[in-house]
Amino acid sequence: MYAGGATSLMPILRSRAWVAAPVDEVFAYFDDPANLTALMPPPVSIRLLRIQPAPPRAGSIFEFRYGLGPFQRSWIVRLLERVENERFVDETLSGPMVRFHHSHTFMAAHRGTWIEDRIDFHVGPDGPVGVAVDVVAGVVMRLTFVWRHAMQRRLLRG
Repeated sequence: MYAGGATSLMPILRSRAWVAAPVDEVFAYFDDPANLTALMPPPVSIRLLRIQPAPPRAGSIFEFRYGLGPFQRSWIVRLLERVENERFVDETLSGPMVRFHHSHTFMAAHRGTWIEDRIDFHVGPDGPVGVAVDVVAGVVMRLTFVWRHAMQRRLLRG
């Protein structure tokens, strides 16, 4: 799926998963960016370096170290919106993608919580090469979410 006009298409990844834990526990888990480490598949590594200001709130900046094996780089993210037990939205300021806008939504459900993610992204460059790179990145992110869903179900049991 793509967002944007006819000249600037932006890929969108959507994901939805259910976990057997109450929404307040699920939100608290995701509200701590240090927990992202446990949700990433090997060989991806991610480590939180700093949050400013802390605790997380709209406007907070997160700096991560992110990469595959010896190929590491800085990833800086800004928290745009945070509504406790409901949603938060973040965007990449600098990192592995030119554009990465991620909405996380949490909805209480019978005996658990639905977690929905929407990611608007663009790896770059523009043009046909960029489209091909975005397709590959989309496949990698979908596979990452398959892993992530399995880990969420294991870690968030209520």
